[in-house]
Amino acid sequence: MKISYKFVIPALLTTLFSIQTANATARLGDWELLFDNDDGRAVAIDVYRDTPVILDDKGGIYYLNKEIGGERKGEWFGEVFENWQKVSGSGNGIDISVDGDGVPWVIERNTSRVLYLDGNIYDPHGWIEHPGNAKARKISVSSVTGTPFIIGARSGHIFKGTDKGWQRLPTTLVGADGKPAAASLDAIDLAVDAHEFMNTDGPETHERILAINKDGRIYMYHAHDPGKSWVELPGNMRATRVAGMRGLTYIIGEDKKFYGIHLPDDKTWQTVGPGTGKDLARSEVSVFQPFVGSGKSTVRFLWTVGEKGRVFRAFIAH
Repeated sequence: MKISYKFVIPALLTTLFSIQTANATARLGDWELLFDNDDGRAVAIDVYRDTPVILDDKGGIYYLNKEIGGERKGEWFGEVFENWQKVSGSGNGIDISVDGDGVPWVIERNTSRVLYLDGNIYDPHGWIEHPGNAKARKISVSSVTGTPFIIGARSGHIFKGTDKGWQRLPTTLVGADGKPAAASLDAIDLAVDAHEFMNTDGPETHERILAINKDGRIYMYHAHDPGKSWVELPGNMRATRVAGMRGLTYIIGEDKKFYGIHLPDDKTWQTVGPGTGKDLARSEVSVFQPFVGSGKSTVRFLWTVGEKGRVFRAFIAH
């Protein structure tokens, strides 16, 4: 399902950070504070291209468009801001996700409804409920197809959004050893890892849905291969937050530290960055590179909300 909306968030200019050469397949560069006067208001984060979008503790939605480098000078979609800018009409969200068109989606605090902004950031009346009357606790929207996925507020099951409502995904869990798990899915976090590639019949989109179950175990489901079970990722790890990109999976462990794994190559989790965090997001953007064959290269970042509510990002060296 591809949903098209009018809303566009300003794009953040990108710079390359130094790369740490040791450690994991999915290693990171140094964590960089996004801007010096960050007042620590973030409790949740997602990213559109390279523009971070956050929630504060009151559920307000904010974004930042800050020029860092000149790689895409002249190509941003709005003014450059040096501090958080509030999205009109927001103020009661408990979770946020941003689709590939820059449209923010939120879970409303008091009603658990799934809302998206059908308009622009200055229209306080542009919030619309997705069909199906769902009640959710978490949301992640595909940056490729625009499809929303949610965790049900009461069941902990994961649902895929359609034009008419919501389709529940399977709830059966399979352990990393290939044996059925005794419990069924009761998720506390999820993330969509989607990418498009060419095959003999044309472009094809694959979506991996990553979920953390209530016991902290991390599972994966292939949305393009319906009817299958959720399969536990190897390594016997426990986590609180998850993000994924092109086969790379990142988590915040129960110890609040950062770990990564690259499937199917890795069998164990690797420490991918110093420090601790409270939330995760990832971003991908093409930048102008005159000495690259195509004239462009893709730059990927992992983002986190630090313990004091400030936003950091690290270059993904993979």
